[in-house]
Amino acid sequence: MGRLKKRNNGFTLIELLVVIAIIGLLATIVLVALSNARDKAKISRAQADLRQLRNAIEFLVDDTGKWPNGCPPESTANPEAYLNGPQAGLVSRPSVGIIQLPCQWTVEEVAKWNGPYVKNSALIDPWGRPYVFDPDYFVWMFCPSKTPGATYVAIVSSGEDGIGYSCDDVFIKMK
Repeated sequence: MGRLKKRNNGFTLIELLVVIAIIGLLATIVLVALSNARDKAKISRAQADLRQLRNAIEFLVDDTGKWPNGCPPESTANPEAYLNGPQAGLVSRPSVGIIQLPCQWTVEEVAKWNGPYVKNSALIDPWGRPYVFDPDYFVWMFCPSKTPGATYVAIVSSGEDGIGYSCDDVFIKMK
């Protein structure tokens, strides 16, 4: 009688480690791809919000003759306005009064307010910060990798880093 061969149906430790390493590598690739897709989705959402806010501001101007915070249209001076503020006039009727000269709401302008012009949820960017109306936005002022652009009347999200005028700002010109 010959010897019976012992059958080894299991995996060796090396084989298991190789399989685990391959699975880990594939998981890393998938997570990086998902992270990139998530970042692009946030930028796309911000761009859609900005278009909606530009339309809302145009309706505000048509009704009241003023930009957010009661600023005269076509003025390029400060102040910037957080669009989620009550005096911005996009969601609720602003109060009569001076915001910061030359920006003010008069009784006549407030009476012409016919909002709300946008939903409250569109006033916060995908990174959790309010959008800003900036009548003298200087494109990429603090972005060393890009050539600074012109100055525009714009609606701005400071992007993921939360720093205005930086490389990851998402903005739309009013005109």
